[in-house]
Amino acid sequence: MGNVVTNIHSIIAFSKHDDIVTPEAKNLDERQVALIKKSWEIVFARPLDSGEKILYAYLEKFPHNQEKFAAFRNTPLIMLKGTPGFRSHASKIMGLFGAAVDALGQQNGTETILNLFNEMGKNHRRRGIPKRAFIEIRAIIVQTVSELCKLDDEGKAAWNDLLDTVYHIIFSNLDVKVGAQGAVGGRA
Repeated sequence: MGNVVTNIHSIIAFSKHDDIVTPEAKNLDERQVALIKKSWEIVFARPLDSGEKILYAYLEKFPHNQEKFAAFRNTPLIMLKGTPGFRSHASKIMGLFGAAVDALGQQNGTETILNLFNEMGKNHRRRGIPKRAFIEIRAIIVQTVSELCKLDDEGKAAWNDLLDTVYHIIFSNLDVKVGAQGAVGGRA
């Protein structure tokens, strides 16, 4: 499979917004669902700390993205760590992924995931968040979950398949032209 994080960094380095392809949604098998759920228990054992670690690492590695966060765009990153507003946003990220992981393998789970990320995609489209920002945080999510859970290649592949599905939904919303209506469908 290769080094997933390195591959994502290569995508970031050589892509422009319009060149970023929407990944195909994946059908996760039972083994992948089990691996994701088991690793998520570790990450979600301390959701605020894990979320803050992801958000902080993201803004530290990709500081240009801090401008997209109205609540803390003018605050030095080092001053944000541990603050209620920063941790609140980190909590929203964790809550969204927590709901998605909980839905995996459940009846109507695909519909739940689709609804969660359709709404998130529409919200981020309205705020002008580019695909590149999502690709950048994806690298941090995979790296952080891999480190916290000591994932092997099979675990990383499962998370990448989940993120492909999530990004399929989000990017499909980001690709909708302004003024277009409706939610994005597809396999999740």
